[in-house]
Amino acid sequence: MAAALSVAGVAGATGLAGSSNRSVTAASHVSWPSAAWVQHTGPIAQSSPTVFTFQGQTDVAVGDENGDVWVMNLATGTSLRGWPKKMTSGAGQVVAIESSPTVAYLHGLHHSPEVIVTSGSTWRKTTLGEVEAFSIGGKPLWTFRVGQAPGTAAGVISTPAVGPLTAHGGEDIVFGAWNHDIYGLNASGKLLPGFPYDNGDTIWSSPALAQVPGTPGDSIFLGSDAAGLVINSASARCVGGFVGRYTYNGARITPVWRDCEPQVIWSSPVVTSATGGRALVLVGTGYYYSPFPAGTDRLLGLEASNGRPAPGWPAVTAGPVLGTPAVGEIAPGRIGVLDTTWVCSGATPSSCQTGKSAVDAWTLTGHLLWSQQVSGGQEFGSPILTPLSAGRAGEPPLNDVLVSSVDGLYPLSGSTGAYLDGTSFADPVNRGCQSLNTPAVGDTPAGWYVAEACGGPNRPSLITAYPLKLPGSAVPSWPQFHENPDHTGTALVG
Repeated sequence: MAAALSVAGVAGATGLAGSSNRSVTAASHVSWPSAAWVQHTGPIAQSSPTVFTFQGQTDVAVGDENGDVWVMNLATGTSLRGWPKKMTSGAGQVVAIESSPTVAYLHGLHHSPEVIVTSGSTWRKTTLGEVEAFSIGGKPLWTFRVGQAPGTAAGVISTPAVGPLTAHGGEDIVFGAWNHDIYGLNASGKLLPGFPYDNGDTIWSSPALAQVPGTPGDSIFLGSDAAGLVINSASARCVGGFVGRYTYNGARITPVWRDCEPQVIWSSPVVTSATGGRALVLVGTGYYYSPFPAGTDRLLGLEASNGRPAPGWPAVTAGPVLGTPAVGEIAPGRIGVLDTTWVCSGATPSSCQTGKSAVDAWTLTGHLLWSQQVSGGQEFGSPILTPLSAGRAGEPPLNDVLVSSVDGLYPLSGSTGAYLDGTSFADPVNRGCQSLNTPAVGDTPAGWYVAEACGGPNRPSLITAYPLKLPGSAVPSWPQFHENPDHTGTALVG
């Protein structure tokens, strides 16, 4: 199917669906801390801030629709020397960034980290699909360009994941593209033998990498569109979407399994260990096919080894799930799976313009623990898990939930979903903020901060950082999109 389908076609008909554009100076009972700093950037849409630490300093990176990459000190908001930096493009060529920057030590921990970004946008028509790496000082290191399939837009919206695809191998870079291909690059940006792999249809999902027992190297887990691809030895064809597991032996990429669903999968999968040490793949279904077929409103839980539905899954949600699940402890001894979902009144995209989204917490066996609504329809971001208050005496603090919407930032209790810090459905933090991405939390020598990108795709944006009063022992379970700067999407929690 064509990747020319734009998220803006749903949410952009009248601006951002559910956005109230209310004055941020209106009376409020919110007791959230005041902003520590604000940095002005170009328009930021779905690129989520990435937090990382290098040489004792914690920084935050994000991309914008002008193709600029921003890297700032998380404690001060000051741009690092050499930044911002624009992705490589020629005269008349357009690059725009909606993926999150990946920050990884591609050449080992004794070398400096590198910042990797991709070009592709649903809001601004890009003419180049590419992946580019920069040094931590902003020097362009290499650029890898992808082709364009007939009938699709040019671009890569998938955030790269970094990890060893072969046993005892170095750090490899994996991403999917709108031209239907899965790519694997080495640390120098060169195509690995056996790649690219034709996955049959457009890829919006970001990969997760995880080591599955009995398999050397990391397996690749990735969602995809599907328009009739043969997916098994029985010649069954998949129409809708699928999530798959792939392995790589140094010469060839092999699909181990594909789980076919009647709807596309744009959410990015995560992999976590479940009860008994089994690995569980969690991912949501999207909204391309309309009227929505059965299975549009699903959060899938699949066995990582064989792709079969895990006990208790799938879970039924209030609408499509575009964000990525987060996994962590939200109550003593209780591991939660958190997602964001649209709230729809019917079976078409227009029925999802209800002005509200939902945040859900599930057990590892698909049982709903709580659900909370946030103002602002058609949620694109993902929840993150971080303590927002001190724990009980003698115990570490438990994780709470932070999620951004097109109306503001919501702090929620991890154990109950209740609004925190005086917020409510109609009164979030930074009311009027238009955010289509995921905030990020990091620890700095000056304390903990959360960074949020606001503004949306059609106007200059802001990165706003707020101080968090967390004890030094606090360890967020899921502090940013896909858990860590490498964006491997893997949490070992069971």
